[in-house]
Amino acid sequence: MRGVDNIRKLVALLSNDGFVNAISNAEDLLNDAEETVERVERIEEDANDALREANQALDKVDSRLGKFDETVSLLEGKIEAGLSVGFLFFALNSYLAGNLLAAAGLGFMGLLGASSLVVTVVTLPQVQRLLSIGDYATDQVEETVRRGRKR
Repeated sequence: MRGVDNIRKLVALLSNDGFVNAISNAEDLLNDAEETVERVERIEEDANDALREANQALDKVDSRLGKFDETVSLLEGKIEAGLSVGFLFFALNSYLAGNLLAAAGLGFMGLLGASSLVVTVVTLPQVQRLLSIGDYATDQVEETVRRGRKR
């Protein structure tokens, strides 16, 4: 009986109505698949746009943090300069007052502050740019001198 049922299903499928229904169902499935793909593509485009915007925002935050770091470094430099000058001033006063031990201690603290100030100033981005420009200029001069010697 199974064979007969299968033959009846096949005949029903191959009849005009069955065949048209099967084709219509296949077309509906294809349309649904196309709509799903379009939705996925729109979602993917939206995600890419959001990612681009997030990267732009992070770049702006990085830039602002860099400026903030420069500002903090400048403030540190000013504080270190003030402390160094103060220690050296008090060291001079102690020396002139005849208190050599206090003068030596205060002078040492002033020198420590000055060395820290030098490190702070050298690490400033503006100073780094100036140093790289100086390095480039000296390299150009050295290269010009070498060329002159080869002739």
